[in-house]
Amino acid sequence: MPSTFSLSSCDWIGFDLDHTLIRYRLFPLHTLIYESIRQYLVDFHQYNHSLLQIPYDDHFAVKALIYDSLYGNLIQLNSQGLVHTALHGVYKRLSSKEIQEIYPHALEEIEEDTTKRFLCIYTYFEHSTSYLIANLVDLVDREKASDLENKYSFFLKDIADGFEYLFNDFNRGNYFAAIRANPEKFIYQRSDVRQWLERLRENKKKLFLATNSRFDYTNLLSSYAFGQDWQSLFDMIIVDCKKPSFFSQSPKRIFHRMINENTFVPMTNDEIVENFRQNYIYTMGNSEDLQIIMNRISEKEATVIYFGDHIKSDIKALKSHTNWFAGVVVEELEFDVPPTVIHTKAHRLAVKNDLYMKGNRSKYFASFFTSPMESMDFSIEDSNETQTKPDAVLPALSSYWYTYITKHAHLSLSCLSVLANEFDLSHEFQSNDETKHFVLLH
Repeated sequence: MPSTFSLSSCDWIGFDLDHTLIRYRLFPLHTLIYESIRQYLVDFHQYNHSLLQIPYDDHFAVKALIYDSLYGNLIQLNSQGLVHTALHGVYKRLSSKEIQEIYPHALEEIEEDTTKRFLCIYTYFEHSTSYLIANLVDLVDREKASDLENKYSFFLKDIADGFEYLFNDFNRGNYFAAIRANPEKFIYQRSDVRQWLERLRENKKKLFLATNSRFDYTNLLSSYAFGQDWQSLFDMIIVDCKKPSFFSQSPKRIFHRMINENTFVPMTNDEIVENFRQNYIYTMGNSEDLQIIMNRISEKEATVIYFGDHIKSDIKALKSHTNWFAGVVVEELEFDVPPTVIHTKAHRLAVKNDLYMKGNRSKYFASFFTSPMESMDFSIEDSNETQTKPDAVLPALSSYWYTYITKHAHLSLSCLSVLANEFDLSHEFQSNDETKHFVLLH
């Protein structure tokens, strides 16, 4: 791996949509998803109406908590995979002795768990379900469930069904309806990123969008964030691309051209190259064929970087199955300091000269980047319950996910606005000598 990296060396620059090109207002987004899934459980699966009385707590979770459905615990791991923090329900913090008894060994490669015991809550779309799950665990304990074997796991399928119900039909449920009615409440307009994309194209860079979102949602978000002509910013647009199998080729899907919302025509690589200037919208496909297409259009072996936010489906899958550079967007870099930060850049909204609304540190869990932190605040305001405190606060070490990111991603940043506003295309980023990670910046 080279010790320096520059975007100027890339022929093609690719982007995920959600939490990468599109930046959400996190608290309204988390609250909307929490309330939508909660309502679904009550309406469709007759869950206790008391759930509806529990407002969302935006200071509860951190990204990528892991739920242990055997014991009903939300856990965090250190870089070796050992559990350092565990919470049962909302308020019961397990002691170091209890953690050692339940989790005596490292949970290695927990993201590849096939037993379905562990659920990794990777993204901001799933983020608020951590708090919902914790409250469901408390509810199960109060009601003394008769099915002891599945008492902390039965609701996971119902939650998954809720996501399917809300996110799989653009005209169903209140999630899409809420964003259609009031997009400014949930996402930012991104004129600075638009201008950056335009500059990249002026510098002969080819740009592509590859997202799992369908076209209707992609169009809604992008039209608000970048303008009605957003499609003109990209040389190739791929929706519903089904990552991580888009990268792993398992199964390998061919590209289809979207004629309308219900009509899709299979396309060969030759046909895509021949019609490259037509700016068609494509679905599905795979990274192997896309590399062939990019090579033919560039008339050489194209150098590619792809930016995404999903540390497994975007970053690990890409690193494992392609020779592309992987850039990961980690908003926590703005408010949660990792062990190593090479560049620090505060950034503002270009139009309103206003700070992005940042996420919150948790009062319940350690940092996303370290494990655990002495500065954690275990007090809970406006609560009649007392959370049990840890019996010891250990020195800060790298977390499992920080180590995971530096292993699989080449470059980390909090927001594309950093690249848009702070760095020239030719800027040479320096890798960290210890992690070989190109740069952590915010």
